[in-house]
Amino acid sequence: MRVHTYVIATDAGSAPNYDPPAVTLAVCKPRIRKKANVGELVLAFAGSAVNPISGHSVVWAGIVSEVLTFTEYWNDRRFASKKPDRTDVPDNFYKPAGNGGFAWQPNHVHEPEAQDRDTGGLNVLVFDHAWRFGAFGPLLPEDFGLRMIGGRRGERVADLTDSVWQRLEIWLNAQPQVIIEAASDRKSSRSCTPRALPISPQPASPTRRRC
Repeated sequence: MRVHTYVIATDAGSAPNYDPPAVTLAVCKPRIRKKANVGELVLAFAGSAVNPISGHSVVWAGIVSEVLTFTEYWNDRRFASKKPDRTDVPDNFYKPAGNGGFAWQPNHVHEPEAQDRDTGGLNVLVFDHAWRFGAFGPLLPEDFGLRMIGGRRGERVADLTDSVWQRLEIWLNAQPQVIIEAASDRKSSRSCTPRALPISPQPASPTRRRC
């Protein structure tokens, strides 16, 4: 099992987007979206603004079930509910343009200046099987060898043996998950995610970080 790990700056609904029918990662983390393949795991550790107590807590994880282009994502009826006119925490706001590019759609998540970085990831990752633990999620045991030590910027890639992956999957399934709040109940802001949700409490921060 190949595992892509990163540190998540905020976790409240757009990157990743937890709304039905599946968890999606369509904005932010362009390098992961460009490289990850079906069947691989993406796992996010809490950033200091999310969890100031421990950077080894797991916020969410998911197994990639589909890799879509932005055009496929926009045109797929399954994900229409993730467009700006349907939710306050969209991630489906790049409409295909006739010149092969994309037209940014007004939203409360990203300004137009984020378009090159977002679409530079080329792909949208879909996760039919995902786990959400929230800001103060479980600490990943050190013996999995996945903790991000010695620098927490960027992304890491690791390949797990079948036996280690089986242990990790059992561990993920055993941890308590948070209840995903309806998108219509969320407040909005111009970052990868809106302000902190009750299910994922975070300390106040003087500045909002972008993904």
